Amino acid sequence: MTAAQSNRKLGIMFAILATIIFAAGDAVSKTLVVDHSVWFIMMARYWFHLVVALVWATSSKKGLVGSFRSGNPLVQLIRSVLLFTEIALIIITFGMLGLAETTTLIMVHPLMVTALAAMFLGESVGWRRLVALLVGMAGLVIIMQPTGNIWGTGGLIGLAATSSFAVYQLFTRMASRYDDALTSFLYAGVIGVVMSTVMGIPNIPPWGEINWLLLALACFGSTFAHFCVIKALSLTFASEIQPFTYLQIVWSIPIGFLVFGTLPIWTTILGAALIVAAGLYSIHRSNQMAKDADTA
Repeated sequence: MTAAQSNRKLGIMFAILATIIFAAGDAVSKTLVVDHSVWFIMMARYWFHLVVALVWATSSKKGLVGSFRSGNPLVQLIRSVLLFTEIALIIITFGMLGLAETTTLIMVHPLMVTALAAMFLGESVGWRRLVALLVGMAGLVIIMQPTGNIWGTGGLIGLAATSSFAVYQLFTRMASRYDDALTSFLYAGVIGVVMSTVMGIPNIPPWGEINWLLLALACFGSTFAHFCVIKALSLTFASEIQPFTYLQIVWSIPIGFLVFGTLPIWTTILGAALIVAAGLYSIHRSNQMAKDADTA
């Protein structure tokens, strides 16, 4: 086995591990939101995020001050606010829908990004990817239909969260033209801390009522999952690990059953299957187009 093949397998293992941790972390957030304010949970997570970002920036070659310098602060501000909005909405959704249902809604965002990138960034989208987009949207319609268990306020909030995350991804692509990952990570932490602290301080519960174990798991789990993603990307190409992100839907079903005793209904499973199939094909076509461009 060559070094490249070994790195690829190790990268895929880290990517799969990230999906497991994200799914488990979602279950932790869903449990926490029962007895804790959304804003308090976010404040704790963002302060932990900021501490990690400050340590990373301080130990980097650019240093703390250099890491704060952005080529486009406005884009960083917008993407950070969008990320804050998405996290808040998705935690609210966890309190209203099952784990698998919420995860399925989240996984619509790659298809939304494809459409938005074509409209606003001028990225090429051929007819095959357009068909995949329509199939994915058909899956979304199926899971959102009135007789299903996602229809209602929870489903609409989840859809708003997914839309926010898709637009966030768009602005992240724009930010990557000006700044590196560290600057983007640092801006998200600083702006998130400011917003979550303003909302979180009035909602701090009595110290004796805080579930410190679950709160620590939420903070550490999210950070470690993102580390796994970064590590996976350092070992192999993004195109190699993208398809495995959909495994989060798979993990969410048994975790949701074991922790909460819930299972998705058949319309959710059918819709999720269409969304995953459309997403995987869209990734395949994107990779194929990149290879064709390289060989042209």
